[in-house]
This record gives sequence, C-alpha cells and structure tokens, in this order.
Amino acid sequence: MFKFVYFLFFTSIFVLFSCNKQNELASEKSSESEISVQKEPELSEDEKAVLRKKTAIKTFVESLGEEERVAQLFLVNVEGSDSYYAVETRSDGKPLLPGGALLFSFNIADTASGVANYIGSIKNYALQRQLVPPFVAVDQEGGDVNRLRGITSVLWSEQKVSERFSVDRARELYAAQAQQLKLLGVDLNLAPVVEVANSSNTEFLGTRTFGTLENVIAYAGAEISALEENGVASCLKHFPGNSATDPHTGLPHIVFNPSDLNLYISPFEKLLPKSSAVLMSHAIMKPTEDERIEDFSMPACFSYHWVTEVVRNECKFDGLIVSDDIFMGALANNGFPPEVAAVTAIRAGVDVIMLSEKKFGTVVKQILAECHSDKDFEKRVLESVCRVIDFKIKTGILTVEEHDDSLSIVSAPVKAFDSEAFSSARSTGIGIYDWSGK
Repeated sequence: MFKFVYFLFFTSIFVLFSCNKQNELASEKSSESEISVQKEPELSEDEKAVLRKKTAIKTFVESLGEEERVAQLFLVNVEGSDSYYAVETRSDGKPLLPGGALLFSFNIADTASGVANYIGSIKNYALQRQLVPPFVAVDQEGGDVNRLRGITSVLWSEQKVSERFSVDRARELYAAQAQQLKLLGVDLNLAPVVEVANSSNTEFLGTRTFGTLENVIAYAGAEISALEENGVASCLKHFPGNSATDPHTGLPHIVFNPSDLNLYISPFEKLLPKSSAVLMSHAIMKPTEDERIEDFSMPACFSYHWVTEVVRNECKFDGLIVSDDIFMGALANNGFPPEVAAVTAIRAGVDVIMLSEKKFGTVVKQILAECHSDKDFEKRVLESVCRVIDFKIKTGILTVEEHDDSLSIVSAPVKAFDSEAFSSARSTGIGIYDWSGK
C-alpha cells in the first residue's frame, strides 16, 4: 500500500512538472511569435510599390544574357555622327551594346537635327534588335569643355557664370541648356564640376570650377536642379578632387591635412542628394597623418573607402557611381590596364565604367571570368546592373508596365526631334545673356 501511494505521489509530481514545462514552452513560442510579428510590420503601399519595382528590375536583369548584362556597366565612346552601328559582337553573334554611349566632339553633327537624329539612331539600333538601349551622355560643362558648342545656346565656363550671373539667373541659363539637351535626346550630362578651387587644383581645373565652397554649393546646386527638373540627369565630378596633374597623362596625388578634408567632401555631401550620379577621380588622396594608410594608397575610383564607405554609406547616395575614363594615362601607365582597372573599380563599388575606347568586349570577358570564379563579385555586378536599369527607367529609356499581378520592363519608343521646341529653348538661352541679372 505504501509503495502504491509513493508511486502515485511521484507520478503526480512528474505530470505537474511536465504540464508546467509545456505551458512555459507554449508561452515562449507565443512570445517569439509576437516578437516575430513585431519585427515584420505590415508594409505601406509605397513600400510595396518599391519592392515590386525592385523585384521587376531584378527579374529583368536576370533575363538578359550574361554578356548583355555585364555590358550595362560600361559607358563607352561610339562610332560616327550620322548613323550608329555597333563595332563588336557577342558570342551569340548579336551586337555588343554598352549600357551608355559617350559622345565626343567628333560624334556631334553640324546641326541640332543631325545630333538628334544620330542619338535617335543609337537607341533605334537597339530597339530594332530587341536589345537594351544605351543611355546617352555628354560633357556639357560650358567654357572649354563644351561638346555641343554651336548647337545649343552659348554656355560659358563655371567660373564666368559665378562671376557674372546671380544664382537665379544661372538657374535660368542651365534650365534652358537642359531643355535643349533633353530635346536632342541626351540622358546624362557629365556636369557640374563641384570641386572647390584651391592652390593645388587650379592649374588643372582652370575655369572649370565655381570657385569658393559657398559658390560651388549655390551655383552647382542651381545647375543640378535645372538639369534634373528638365529631365536630364546630372553627374557631380570629380570626387574627391584633383591636383595639378592632368589624369590624361599622369597620376594625380593630393596630400591633405585631415582637418581640411571637409573642403573636399562637403560640396559632394551637400549636393549628392540632388543628383543622379557622381564621377570618381583617379587621384590618390594622401593624408599628412593617418593610421589607415591602406585606405589612401589607391586611386579614388579603386578605393573601397572612398567609393563605398564615404560616397555610398556616409553620404547615403543611392545613384550611379561612375569611374573616370579608365583608359587615361593615370591608370594605363601605372599598372592598371582596362581589364584590371574595371574589375578593381567594380570591387570598390563603382557602378559604371567609363572607357573612351570604342571596343570594350575584352573587358566584358574579364568581368565575366571574375563572376564565374567569385560569387561575391557576381553579386556586386548584379547590384550595379540593377542600378543602371533603374536609372534607365528614371530617364525614360525603359518603362515599367503594370499587369494584374506583376510588373514588366520594356523599352520606350524614341521621340522624334521637335525643331520648333528646340529653337524656342535655344532662343531663351541666348536671351539670358543680360548682365543686369547679377
């Protein structure tokens, strides 16, 4: 009898303990579920729209052949000034088109209609072959760097604009210029220069700067707004700066006191939120005193510190990060041929590789080889290609079509040149040259 009671007692204790334990586990699971719900709040309609668009872009990018996908990372010079044709082919026999077409002076026809028709031929060439159309970029700073001289209304240098125009008048000037660029079919203007003039860079920049930090922020801000509001993307340059050495022929070095670094970074930091793109310089920035010397031993376009840590993370910039021309002597003559330069820049976080050469197929193959051997690098490439496609949507080269349960991305038709609208915008630009506005 005693043994039976003893057995019942301990059995009861065991059952009671088991029930309590189960209740505790159920309570913990319930708490975890509540925490899980709290960590994943319901998305707003805007957030859902952004997510849907990102998903559509990723799906579109993954649908491209690998050569066409990697080619989106390139901004290269193109052939001719009358009718565009590709100079390279892919392994499948189709033309190899770059993500962007960079126009130099020899690509500019004698008339506005000629320029517009040539730009239209670039995009139509892609459309007729069911390829992703390139965006079209030009250096239209004004003054000495003025690819459309004689086509658009007169555009003076940044220095002269800051000396002779009020900020409001400058905004009108740049707005008229932007309207002309848009009508010609230009998508990206590689301007303005937002470097502050100092004793070490004036020999190279000359009149290509608005001058003081105050002037740079005010006048460059006006130009950026004028471009972006009129449908032309702006590209700030050259981050983080330049020295007296011309990067076309030599490798610039900038020795700076850490306490003065703000003079280099500040204009970009303040203006990047307004802009679509930023161009990295080839300059090596060397502090007079710093323990992390490895961060400052590479050209800026190859530096993870400058590209990703500063521009992308600290400045919170989500637009295109573009390299300066990797064919320049600054790189090519210092151990960085284009194949090496492109891979190194992409690893640092650059999205678009500028190359003044017309042929870039060997560089595409090198990037593909890196993708095949390094999954992290492949992921880095995919991230930049998605950003390029997003840029093409923003500039109207591609459009997003709404379906019942999904989105798709298609190429937009090329608009015919409107000569009357161009003449009107050009006349407006010419009329702004009245110094009473200062």
